[in-house]
Amino acid sequence: MLIDYFCRAISLVTLLNKKHMKRKHSIQIACFFLATLVLFTGCASTTMIQSTPPGADVYVSQQKMGVTPYAYTDSKIVGSSTPFVLKKEGYQDLNVVITRTEQADVGAIIGGIFVLIPFLWVCKYNPEHNYTLTPAAPATPAVQQTVPVPVTPAPPVAPAVAPNAATPATGESDKSATELYKLKTLSENGTITSDEYTTLKSKVLDNKYDYANSPADQLTKLKSWLDQGLISQNDFNSKKRKVIYGQ
Repeated sequence: MLIDYFCRAISLVTLLNKKHMKRKHSIQIACFFLATLVLFTGCASTTMIQSTPPGADVYVSQQKMGVTPYAYTDSKIVGSSTPFVLKKEGYQDLNVVITRTEQADVGAIIGGIFVLIPFLWVCKYNPEHNYTLTPAAPATPAVQQTVPVPVTPAPPVAPAVAPNAATPATGESDKSATELYKLKTLSENGTITSDEYTTLKSKVLDNKYDYANSPADQLTKLKSWLDQGLISQNDFNSKKRKVIYGQ
């Protein structure tokens, strides 16, 4: 096409010569047509946008232009930049910029010798731009936080009664049996030792036991406080000795 355009320019010069125009003027006209041709062919620049893997959507100014491999063409002046965004499912978005300073444009330089304007397009893009997409990171499952539930101290628990155990009878003589039953339960669950149980049992049998301030009930309450953490082990031992031995 360039040669055809040049031949037409020469034909026009020949025709002008036949009409007795000056040779110098004819050459100027031919040069003008040639510079104009170079000007229009040198303004536009095309580059191929490639991606690995291919098939990425190409966006310019938030507008989808095509899919890689994509041939991009513009007529911007030298130094102009064009930002692209490459998007593909399963991969991170890639932001890239190409600048029209990558290669010298011989056609624009030749045109600039005759007409100064083509010097605005003396550079063009590289023929290809290759980009590698990065796979997207897998989604991290949300971690549920466990909220601690406040624990309410349990109420004092009465000593367990053995299955099928006989219920102490009422009456003056049965008070002793009731207290002995309580003391035996405290000994079995480890609240008092066997020696302490023997000491308290002797008081019951010798009528020296304080029924009004039942030591068995006092020891049961102290054990409940210890289990709930309301008193320390030392406090429990100290008060237990005072209840049993009166010291």
